[in-house]
Amino acid sequence: MLFRDRNEAGELLADVLLNLRGFRPLVLGVPAGGVLIARVVAERLGAPLGAVMPEGCVVDGDVAGRTVIVVDEGIDTGATMRAALETVGAAGAARVVAAVPVAPQGHSLGRLAADLYAIARPAPLTSVRRWYGELPEVSEDEVRAALGRGSRRDGQDWAYAGATSL
Repeated sequence: MLFRDRNEAGELLADVLLNLRGFRPLVLGVPAGGVLIARVVAERLGAPLGAVMPEGCVVDGDVAGRTVIVVDEGIDTGATMRAALETVGAAGAARVVAAVPVAPQGHSLGRLAADLYAIARPAPLTSVRRWYGELPEVSEDEVRAALGRGSRRDGQDWAYAGATSL
């Protein structure tokens, strides 16, 4: 265990991302737990917060032309992060940065991300969950609350809106 919980992981991750504050980044979390970590990072960087999933980006404003930091709980196989990065790239982000508390040593995201920030880089990484003291399941309501979206809009769930903004 390295991180007590997602809040501590977010605080430590924000520390290593402070150098990006001058780029006025947009922070997007990968649902569900990544959004809770992204919220902490966004608050520390004074950046807007949103979410990214294969269907699109959920954020107030535009992704195009922005520096976008994509945050998740960790990278295991990399499939989820790769899908998120592809979505952000397709939305026209100028620079895409991946940020996670833990990722396997030597893991590369190729051209999908300009940089990969990770606090812990174990070799081998046996489980992301192992690096957290507490990692409870995250409900849809918790994600909505973190994003400041308390209820569904037009009867459509935020996670399946498939839009670049709501």
